[in-house]
Amino acid sequence: MADRFPPPGMKATQEQLDAADVPYHYRDYCAHLFIDYKECRLTSGFSWRTSCHHELHAYNKCEYKEFKRRVAIAIEEKRRRGLITA
Repeated sequence: MADRFPPPGMKATQEQLDAADVPYHYRDYCAHLFIDYKECRLTSGFSWRTSCHHELHAYNKCEYKEFKRRVAIAIEEKRRRGLITA
């Protein structure tokens, strides 16, 4: 099952996550995009809502893809156990 839905590789190292003060609940496969978004927010000042929308969109899209991957794994596991017949 892991071969059908391989996780993407981590692009941010533990040192980069620590240096950027990324909270532990954001340290997933999309953490490198969260770092970019956080840096944009800190450098943009009060205009971060309009100037960082690309970074936020990229991060949200990555999180959505990861969510879909996890749901596909859960459905595959339920089919394997016989809980879903379709």
